[in-house]
Amino acid sequence: MSPEPGHQPFMHGYDADALKNWSPRSDRWARYFRSRVPLAPRIVPFPATQARPELPTGAQVMNLCNDYDGAFFTARKYDDSFARRLLRFWQYTDFYGSWHGLPVDGSPVTEPVHGLINPPNPAYTDAAHRNGVRSLGCWFWPRPGEFAPYLERRADGSYPVADKMIEMAAYFGFDGYFINHEAETPPDEAKRLRELLGYLRSRAPEGFHLQWYDTIRPDGGLDYLNHLNEENASWLEAGADSFFANYWMTEAGVETSRATALRLGRDPYEAVFHGTENEQFGFDPEYDPRLVFPEGRPAHTSWALFGSHFVWELHPGREDPDAQDAVFERERRYWSGPSCDPTRTGRSLTHEPGAPDPGNHLKWDGVAHYVTERSVIGAFPFVTRFNTGHGRGFFLAGRRASDADWYNASVQDILPTWQFWSEGGDAPPDFDYTRAYDGGCSLRLPGGATVRLYKTELMVRTGAETVSVTYAGSADALEVGLVFADAPESFVWLATGAAAETGTGTGAGWHTSTHPLAEFRDRTIAALAVRATSPVHLGELALRDGEFIAPSCPKAFQVDTAYVDDGRTAEVFLSWRIADPGQVWYYDLRRGDEWLGRIYDEVYYVKSLRRHGNEAATELALTPVAPDGTPGDPATCSVNWV
Repeated sequence: MSPEPGHQPFMHGYDADALKNWSPRSDRWARYFRSRVPLAPRIVPFPATQARPELPTGAQVMNLCNDYDGAFFTARKYDDSFARRLLRFWQYTDFYGSWHGLPVDGSPVTEPVHGLINPPNPAYTDAAHRNGVRSLGCWFWPRPGEFAPYLERRADGSYPVADKMIEMAAYFGFDGYFINHEAETPPDEAKRLRELLGYLRSRAPEGFHLQWYDTIRPDGGLDYLNHLNEENASWLEAGADSFFANYWMTEAGVETSRATALRLGRDPYEAVFHGTENEQFGFDPEYDPRLVFPEGRPAHTSWALFGSHFVWELHPGREDPDAQDAVFERERRYWSGPSCDPTRTGRSLTHEPGAPDPGNHLKWDGVAHYVTERSVIGAFPFVTRFNTGHGRGFFLAGRRASDADWYNASVQDILPTWQFWSEGGDAPPDFDYTRAYDGGCSLRLPGGATVRLYKTELMVRTGAETVSVTYAGSADALEVGLVFADAPESFVWLATGAAAETGTGTGAGWHTSTHPLAEFRDRTIAALAVRATSPVHLGELALRDGEFIAPSCPKAFQVDTAYVDDGRTAEVFLSWRIADPGQVWYYDLRRGDEWLGRIYDEVYYVKSLRRHGNEAATELALTPVAPDGTPGDPATCSVNWV
């Protein structure tokens, strides 16, 4: 049953029967929970433009956490709230794992029955893929019922549950599973589970990943060994690609994990992820991450983070939309370190009396202290509006097009690589939800600040390429800085306003300044920065290759179903035919000048469409937007009120 009145789609989990009988045709909301964004390739590490150039680049990060708020019955792709957790630091993550479980479809709200499998939220998968991060669904046992039905094997040697797990990952668009089998299991079932994992590994496509959590021994006994050794290595040998070690680490245990991986012929950075528990302990984990990352030496293994959602979940004002700045600041401290600056990481050894309590940073250096920033910005075009994926309204071309609160990680832009690497100014940069050029926010820059924004690998090949910035503030207050791979120690600054080659007003107090890059032909832009002489709101940063190709008008745009309430409001289900990959960045849905939604998909649910006066029908327009920001012709359809 639905958790509240209405018809809004919500996600659910899958038990043995649901898995074996699954198909996208019988799963009533399946088509509304697909991720369509392909996994972006990441650029080659370039230490010269790292926040900490001396930091080695090998260790990876698994981020096992809740999406949005982790609620079982509000697991939706998007909705009408601002006070929800959206991850803004994908640049330090290699694997995202969905955590919290979901009830099976039809489970009552009062006594929910959870499934073994929950897929990752597709909005998070979209954001993850856009940043080069693989997204994993979650297997959690124990659940109600017996385990044996999950291990069924057909006469031909196939496993129905494994086959459906592969099919579901392909349909919903995610990249594998985190296997958390946290219950005593009879020896014969443990043996069959290893065989199922081997089958799953042999049938899965390239790029599919299985991560095993440190739980049961090969004989099925529950025993958290806290490192990889000769005993639990059988789970890697059975079919798992990597091992998430339990949190009670020791120096000797971490060294044993590394040695065991090498004995198996595995790269320790690919095969072993030692875990840190933040859900309970926040900034004060029980076991020091320096056991994995010894000072002055390369990491022994990779790193697993559990519960990074604590920055939102454990904050007393998490449900208050006016209290989210404190949540955002906690998130920056978690990822960028106590100073909220990835160039100044490291635990805070003192706390001045009377100063705001930063949390206990005696054991927390920031993820950026140990792990290098990654980037996917390796080709033209690259356009960002600094949209974090939620807002207190929505803006188009600098004008407010909606006053409603919203969240949708699916349309989060690629956010600044460094949050924030800033020099000068009387305040740090920050996202501002009161003003935006496109989306829910802009990037507020203080006067006198030089801010490094993005790590890139952009070869100027033809000379037709350009860089442009759209900003609000004094027309000559902003400069764009380019760092080239052949001279990474210095900036080339491009002035805006009167000094720019082109400068055009875009209305609503926003200016756009465009700079040709022909003089830099055959050079590679390795980083992007801006410099503000007075306060500025940065609304868009765009690097384009000189070719503007509008996407074609969407085909088959239609109202599938409309549920009209008292003739004044309606829930509306829409569909269309999605464009071929690479042609469309996203689709914007509007009613006249009013923004209703944004998505990269072929379906959309409008929660509350209001009727204007006594109109007989409301016309909706769906506009495709190309990866360089060029809009195409809209398609239209109508919602009939009578």
